[in-house]
Amino acid sequence: MNGVDLTRFEFDYDTTWQAFFLDADLNVYSRYGGRDEKAADGRLSKESLLTTMGEVLEVHRRRSVPAGRTDLDLHPRPQTSTIPEDIPLLKAAHQGCVHCHQIQEYRLLQAFRDGRFARQQLFGFPLPESIGIRFDRSHGHKIAEVIPGSAAVMAGLASGDVVTRVGDVPIHSEQDLRWALHRLPENERPLVTVQRASSDPAASRSVVMNLAPGESWRQTELGWRKSLRSLPLPLGFLAYPLGAEERRTAKLPLDRLAIRVVSIRADASTGARGLAGNLGLEKGDLIVSLDGHDGPRTLEDLKSDLVRRYLPGDKVLMIVLRNGQTVELEGRFPDWHTSDTSVP
Repeated sequence: MNGVDLTRFEFDYDTTWQAFFLDADLNVYSRYGGRDEKAADGRLSKESLLTTMGEVLEVHRRRSVPAGRTDLDLHPRPQTSTIPEDIPLLKAAHQGCVHCHQIQEYRLLQAFRDGRFARQQLFGFPLPESIGIRFDRSHGHKIAEVIPGSAAVMAGLASGDVVTRVGDVPIHSEQDLRWALHRLPENERPLVTVQRASSDPAASRSVVMNLAPGESWRQTELGWRKSLRSLPLPLGFLAYPLGAEERRTAKLPLDRLAIRVVSIRADASTGARGLAGNLGLEKGDLIVSLDGHDGPRTLEDLKSDLVRRYLPGDKVLMIVLRNGQTVELEGRFPDWHTSDTSVP
C-alpha cells in the first residue's frame, strides 16, 4: 500500500481480498471484496464476482458513447488525496512495505495521539445484515432474505429485490453497499433504490425507500480484525482461552467462556493497570462470564465484546474462578489509552 491514494482506493483495510473496477481515468465503477468474523472468503463467490464484472462491463459500454455518459454510474470521486505516509506515526516509525491492516492500526494510534479517537471508528463497512438484509451469495446484491423486525422490513424491502443504489453510490456488489453505508454521515437515513421483479418481466420497476437504522446499527464483531491489536484499550492483563485438554482437566464444558489470566501488566508510561486494576483481576484467574454472557470466546473476541458493550466509565461485571472459588468482580471500564506509537 506504499504511496496508494487512500481516498480513491478506500476499503476495509482489515479485509482479506479486494478488487476495484475502474475506467482509464481511475473512476471507480465498483468495489468487490470484504469479509466477516466467520470466514475470510465467506462473503465472496465466483458467481457474485461474475455478476459484478458483467454489470460493470455493461456500464462501461454504455459510457463509451458520449450520449450515455453520466457520473451517476460512478462512485463519488474523492475531493482530496492522502497516502499512508501522510500518517505522522507511520511516516516516523514504519520501514518497508505497508500492509493493509497497518493503515487502520496507524490510524487508530494517530487518532488517540491527536485526541480524536472515538469508538465508532472501529465499526467501518457495516454488514448488510446491520440494516436487515441478507444477500444471495450467488448474485451479490440481490436480497435473499429480509430479517424480521429490521429497518429493511419497516422500509418495505423484500426478498428478490436487487439493490441498485444507496444514496449517491451505484451498487454492483455487496461491498459497494458496505462502502455506501460506511461513508454515510451519522444519523442520516440512507435512500435505497431497488429493482423489483414481477411475474411479467416488462413490469419490473425501480423503487426507492428510506431506511431508518436502529441504535448501534453499525456495530459488528471485531475479534477477527488484525487492527484490534492497536486499539487504545488498556486491558492490563495477558490471557489465553483454555484448550480442550485443559478444560477436561478443570471439568469445564467446551461451550463455555474460559480465559486464563497469565499476567497483570501496568502501563509503561502511567503505571495504571487498566481494566485489570479496576476489576481487581489477579494472575491465575479464569474468566468465565462477562456481564452475564458465558459463550465460548477467544481473547480477541473478549476484547470485541468489551468495546462493543462499554464506554469509559461504564460498570463492567465479570465472574472468575479463583483458587476453585467463584468470585464476582466489578469495576469501571477504563479511559481509552495506549502508549504504543508503532505497529509490527
